[in-house]
Amino acid sequence: MKKIWMISIAALLAVSLSGCGVGDVGGPESSAAPNTNSQTASSAILSDKVKESSVEDNLAGLQKYLVGDASVSGTPETMRADFIGAKSGVRYKYGYNGKDNVTLELYEFASSNLNSTAKKVLSEVKDSGQFTLMDQKVDAVLSDSGKYLMILKDTSSDDVNVSYVKQVKNLFRGFKKD
Repeated sequence: MKKIWMISIAALLAVSLSGCGVGDVGGPESSAAPNTNSQTASSAILSDKVKESSVEDNLAGLQKYLVGDASVSGTPETMRADFIGAKSGVRYKYGYNGKDNVTLELYEFASSNLNSTAKKVLSEVKDSGQFTLMDQKVDAVLSDSGKYLMILKDTSSDDVNVSYVKQVKNLFRGFKKD
């Protein structure tokens, strides 16, 4: 009788523990399920285009433009911007092409009133595409207008993601350049 109870408890334990891993099935390494996220992102790019002329020349306008034209998604988190001399900043964390892989930070500078920190950061980015923060080099992109700075990290390096990063950078650079 003890053996039956022991086997029953072991079976029950095995079944209950195997249910805990259900959420991991088909994770980033699995290719068993079709990738609908990139299809959704592609259709969003086609259907939700935002004309640059329809948004204001400020951080909120830039966000609306990139969400509509570059499939930037997620909820923006307000960032401290003063440490790089910017007046405001936001960060998005989201997935693209079926992965949870993108971090995008956007900062707006007061072009007419730059402090010494802002001048140093913008100058470094203009010269090398990087700036130094806490002894670390940070890759960044400056908009053609010089008013916005973007830090974009995509941990995936497949062709689709490389193309996506180029698209986002091009849209960002050209925002309100005139």
